Amino acid sequence: MRERRMEWSWGAVFLGVAAALTGCAPDTGEAKAIPLTEQQALAACSYVITTNTYVGADWWGTLVFKNTGTAAMTSPTIAFGVPSGVVCDYDEPGWTHTQSGTTCTYSRTSGLTVAVNASYTFYYSTSSSTSFTAANVSISDPSCGSTPPPTGTGLSANQKKVSEDLTSIWENDTPNIDYAYSENIQDGRGYTNGRAGFCTGTGDAIQVIQCYVNLRSAANGNLMAKYMSGLTTINNRFLSTGEDQASTAELDSVGNWRADWATSYNNTTTRADFKSCQDQISDKLYYTPAMTEAAKWGLTQALSKAALYDAFINHGESGARSMIRSANTALGNSGQVAPVIGYNGITENAWLQKFLEKRRDVLASDSTWIDAVDRVAAYEKLRRKGNWDLGTAFRNDVRARDCWGTTYPASGYTVRAINPDGTWSTPASYTYSCQ
Repeated sequence: MRERRMEWSWGAVFLGVAAALTGCAPDTGEAKAIPLTEQQALAACSYVITTNTYVGADWWGTLVFKNTGTAAMTSPTIAFGVPSGVVCDYDEPGWTHTQSGTTCTYSRTSGLTVAVNASYTFYYSTSSSTSFTAANVSISDPSCGSTPPPTGTGLSANQKKVSEDLTSIWENDTPNIDYAYSENIQDGRGYTNGRAGFCTGTGDAIQVIQCYVNLRSAANGNLMAKYMSGLTTINNRFLSTGEDQASTAELDSVGNWRADWATSYNNTTTRADFKSCQDQISDKLYYTPAMTEAAKWGLTQALSKAALYDAFINHGESGARSMIRSANTALGNSGQVAPVIGYNGITENAWLQKFLEKRRDVLASDSTWIDAVDRVAAYEKLRRKGNWDLGTAFRNDVRARDCWGTTYPASGYTVRAINPDGTWSTPASYTYSCQ
């Protein structure tokens, strides 16, 4: 069972871009890049910027830097300033970015070596049709020294495992994350794949495959490398139309996509790389943005973070953020003052209750997604029982009708018992209840 709402809004068609990679659910009417809570803080390197241009007519920026240090760079991070109101909105293959105010920071999703005295050309795009010169360009790299990323802003390892167990029940009807899964569920988004339902027609499956190609070549056993051309064609069509792409013809003409996806995980030789890429892209598109939102709004409890994490996977970034705004407004914070917890006496308990109600309403109002409404009830039951740290074993033996009335259909998820360490079992008997 695969359930997810993807939404798309775009500010510009990128001219001259061969394969623009986008998340499965970019922002609707908002900046697509948002700050991440866990960035690597890297020391500055020795370099020279030899080209710094942004051509507004092409929506295209170019930075060329030369490594003048004494050691090769292995995973450079590039940061620079853009004019006020401008949004960085494109990631070249192998790169991902965040934006805080007017500063855009690009980091690698895979290794990149820039040898001593070698130059590297970096491309980017923004929402601006006016030419400018990037300000305060900074290059950093682990080879130049680093400090560890901040801690304590996300979920603990066990809490994240429990959270992902729950989401996997909604996605696969089992807490076991299904990295090998691939199916055309006829939802208009092509093949749906892997641990988070990466779609070939919405711009996220291509990110997994690009990551995998960066780690392993076709000659080295990468069965998915041959699909990059077809994925790029589909992704370009997705970008140019702003519509999800149902067709898989470009993939089917090359090989058996579903079988190759499954084999890439099931083959013990390639499994680690393929799994790593799915984990990286899932964290990039869903987990990290969810934890960023939790920190922004002052949410400190694991249950709230888990509920946000699942919402980001189910509804995409823009959908989840829309529900956050709706919850804030319903609680009297129409100005979206952050943090919301503590604002005019708003508690985390009250906020999570309202957020879940708003999410319930979004699912229930859509004929396609109403069958998924029970997934929201699981978090409501945990809220009512006070399992804020996810430190007590629980079951998903609850339906929306148990929490909010009998007007909601039953989703039919298999009931599982989940332990605080993420291990699980299937209970022999259970009783549906929201208490």
